[in-house]
Amino acid sequence: MESSLSDRLAGLLGGSVVLPVGEIEIDEITPQAVVRPVDRLQISELLLWASSEHMSVLPRGGGTRSGLGNVPRTADVVLDLGAFNQLVDYQPADMTATVEAGMTIATLQERLAPGGEFVPIESALHGRSTVGGVLAVGAGGPLSYAYGLPREWLIGMSVLGTNGVSTKSGGKVVKNVTGYDLNKLYAGSLGTLGVIVEATFKLLPIDPQNGMLLASFPTLSDSLAAGRKLIHSSASPMGCHSVTSGVSRRLQDSTQAASQDLGLGDEDTALLFAFFSGRSQATRRRLEEAAAILLAEGADAVQRIEGPAAKGLLRWITDAPPLLSDDSALVMKVSVQSKSSAKTSAECSDIVLFGEKPQQMADPGFGTIRLFWPKYGDIQSTHSMEPQPIMDTIQQVRQVVARYEGSAVVEQCPITTKTQIEVWGDYPDSLAIMQSIKNRFDPNGILNPGRFLGGI
Repeated sequence: MESSLSDRLAGLLGGSVVLPVGEIEIDEITPQAVVRPVDRLQISELLLWASSEHMSVLPRGGGTRSGLGNVPRTADVVLDLGAFNQLVDYQPADMTATVEAGMTIATLQERLAPGGEFVPIESALHGRSTVGGVLAVGAGGPLSYAYGLPREWLIGMSVLGTNGVSTKSGGKVVKNVTGYDLNKLYAGSLGTLGVIVEATFKLLPIDPQNGMLLASFPTLSDSLAAGRKLIHSSASPMGCHSVTSGVSRRLQDSTQAASQDLGLGDEDTALLFAFFSGRSQATRRRLEEAAAILLAEGADAVQRIEGPAAKGLLRWITDAPPLLSDDSALVMKVSVQSKSSAKTSAECSDIVLFGEKPQQMADPGFGTIRLFWPKYGDIQSTHSMEPQPIMDTIQQVRQVVARYEGSAVVEQCPITTKTQIEVWGDYPDSLAIMQSIKNRFDPNGILNPGRFLGGI
């Protein structure tokens, strides 16, 4: 009788590397085995073996975004990179750091803080999210208007391919322009081209002062219009986020500070978060100017928060998407030009699913909008939801977004719906090129098979 896959991997890599499968699932698919290698040689051996045996390998960091992407065609081996969690090199004077992919974002920032520096990449649930996972997903956070996406801060990267060979792109210095910029190819590829094992980042100094404004508006449209006005003013913040009443009620119910005079109990009230940081005097001046602008733009009330409380609220808004997703039947992330965010939001706000309009989190500076439709009635699971109404809702959103030349990604939906849709949206003209790159980097299609655009 043929031994189980776990037994075969134990023979290949050593018994201590093989972990119990436990409760790990990817789109309700339980993998056959989970491994946590402790060195690059073990990863190389795994990838070479998997490629020769046509076994799928699904790289995993903290597992916070394991549901992103299409349903995998197969899920044979989950490759847990948790043992790769060391700060390899830190040069405070050069403002660069090299870190292994399994280190969490929270730990990395803690290690850099004594030197007065940080890496400006953002992630929800930063105590679990790993460097490699954030790079593979490629998404930003509430300060994307100022920082952009994680790839903007990459200097170099080490990646293991399915042939077992380690390759490097970029370097360890800021001024590095030699060769192709493969960093941007790997970042955002969802682990379908190679396994990220190490990354080097540019750093920024930690600002001495942090502050934020909470402003309430009669409607989300009013909030977004004011946010657009603010980011184009001399008091421009690091980032803005406008949220609907359902999201702001979560804030009111949490331990975060939000006074009652913001009118959070009103069903239509929208809340604008504006984040500031920099030198103390300059930041305080910008907070004052920004508050005046928001009041002039129709804010009902403005609350000013500084210091650790401001950092706490930034963390709250960063973590809000996965928390809201837990109670949602459908979550979509829309990306449009920032000038079109208000109109796109307004049109999507009237799209009803199971009798409910979506709650929204919108970034008027970066042009991203998250839409959350709550679960239907008392249903505790999305299993019993009919897929057709959800598919119709997805199509309606994409029709709106197409008019503004944007994109709409399904971040969460019932598995019965997910198996019938392309979560990434319509195929781009560049799909053939993307497939060619996939075939070149992963000829046997073992890395996260089927999860990326077009079944890559």
